[in-house]
Amino acid sequence: GGANMYLDHEILYIYLRDANPDYISALQRPDVLTIPANIEEGDEIRAEQIGPVFSTDRQGNLHMRYSARTRNIHWRDDTVTAEAVATIQALLNSDLPYIMRYRLAANQGIICNNVLHNRTAFTDGGLQQTKRLLYRARYFDRVSNTDMPNEQKGILCSG
Repeated sequence: GGANMYLDHEILYIYLRDANPDYISALQRPDVLTIPANIEEGDEIRAEQIGPVFSTDRQGNLHMRYSARTRNIHWRDDTVTAEAVATIQALLNSDLPYIMRYRLAANQGIICNNVLHNRTAFTDGGLQQTKRLLYRARYFDRVSNTDMPNEQKGILCSG
């Protein structure tokens, strides 16, 4: 296990727009995606979050907020939204040439903007000396170093 899938959200946006421009309109609605509040033992850890799937940041860059989870995600209840979400799922499960699949080796990581991503289940082997450890950091600002050669952008990095 532990294989990863990455897809640039800008490419997904183009596929959705080309399939049906109404998908983009639906996914830009300010109330299309709701993540319910996280409440543990009566304490609210995180408030309910409602917002669009596609938006732009302060610099005009496309931003995507999405989850393929079926638990704890509520979608706006209309036909176009349901079709758009189904199309996203179909694209993510397809063999698009733009989907990168990679299994990280020990001490490897990836640095990227908020691309669509997932990973298969991972089970520590009985003979392993150490358990898998995965760090995930989220930043509000995009990675924007454009001085880097194209062949190095989005490269997997060894730690």
